[in-house]
Amino acid sequence: MKWIFIALIFISIIALLVLVKSDSQPILMFTSESKETNLLVVIPQSVLESKVVVERVKLSNPGFLVVRSVENGRLSQIIEVSSYLTAGEHKNITIDLGDFYDGATDLVVAVYKDAENDRLFNDLDQPMLTKNNTIIARYVKTGKEVSSELFTNTENPLPHTMGGVKIKTVRYTNQGFVPTQLAVSVGTAVQFVNESDTAMWVASNDHPGHTNLPTFDQFSSSEKNSTYTYTFDQKGMWSFHDHLQPTFVGVVEVQ
Repeated sequence: MKWIFIALIFISIIALLVLVKSDSQPILMFTSESKETNLLVVIPQSVLESKVVVERVKLSNPGFLVVRSVENGRLSQIIEVSSYLTAGEHKNITIDLGDFYDGATDLVVAVYKDAENDRLFNDLDQPMLTKNNTIIARYVKTGKEVSSELFTNTENPLPHTMGGVKIKTVRYTNQGFVPTQLAVSVGTAVQFVNESDTAMWVASNDHPGHTNLPTFDQFSSSEKNSTYTYTFDQKGMWSFHDHLQPTFVGVVEVQ
């Protein structure tokens, strides 16, 4: 009887520990979520009409929600920007798309930081990053997370012999782009190498809208020794400039 009694006590203790662990798990999950910043939840909208609805966003810094289009797997134009959002949690945010969006492309919603704390969205405001240096963005149709690679709009520098990919190089120097004119065939990747002493931001004309070839845009500045690579898949004369130094210009002729 003594051993049976001890066994019952032991079983009761084990059962109690399992129960406590099971009951405490949701509390732990809630605690973890309550400490999470830069959280973004977008209601999936398989059919886009005139607005995008963000269920919830939690910001560590003031900023904006920016709706951008995606064309052929590349990030493209800004469609609309939310009103200024203070740091903290916001719920049920509606972003009207207006007449600019024709419904032909996919959309993503991203969190941008108000760089100058001026409560106005401008080209200095860049995507807000998590502690792991990832972009905070979601697809509108699915609500799923967007890869940060979409926002860098760059590819890893490729050897000239890799897989037969055609690569050309344009150097960015303190005096501007070298060469300023380049002729390539469709499917050629052009590497813009920053050899200057300042930041580089390659973008399609016109300035500052970058509307001639919206996907041809670095979307943010990069420091010395960085490389921005763009694969030209459309024929045409694609003029470009440095967004930070608009007088530095060039043109890529795609044949």
